[in-house]
Amino acid sequence: MADVLFIQEDYFKKLVGVDGNVDFKKLESTIIMVQDIYIQTLLGTPLYEDLKTKIIANPSLSTYTNEKNLINNYIAKCLAWYVKAESSYSFKFAYQNKGIQVKNSTNSNAADTNDVQLLKDEWTLKAKAYGQLLMDYLLANSTTFPKYLENTESGINSSRKNYTNGIYIRNNESTINDYYNRCDLD
Repeated sequence: MADVLFIQEDYFKKLVGVDGNVDFKKLESTIIMVQDIYIQTLLGTPLYEDLKTKIIANPSLSTYTNEKNLINNYIAKCLAWYVKAESSYSFKFAYQNKGIQVKNSTNSNAADTNDVQLLKDEWTLKAKAYGQLLMDYLLANSTTFPKYLENTESGINSSRKNYTNGIYIRNNESTINDYYNRCDLD
């Protein structure tokens, strides 16, 4: 299926505060990647492909008001913050014949890589928060969007959780020994 963008340039720049002189064409590959990886994981392949098909058939979604609301009020917000986070290094560096170069300007200085990473982490947290709102909306409206709960063997099933945590295991030898001493291993 053809690549379809779930967000328009003006709306993207408005949502995440990107400067008007940013070339949206340079963001399109990142938008497609974010849609394919992050958004499809949240929606699941059945709903993701259904939305793409409806956008191709009717780009304004005038006959699909529920889908238009879903895209404009939930998907686009999540997508925009993931794109901002994922494109941050692309705007710091340039791929040129001489190799990877740090972009520079006479009127400004490029941000330090650690600063860029800090911002990328912050923007990713915002994207995940919007992703959670998207999943909550879809779960509450699963009768309107039954493809969200549809399982597939030829794609990705929709995600029902957005945040992940590690598990903390205390490295305390006396605690482990106490546990084993209390267990009856005979």
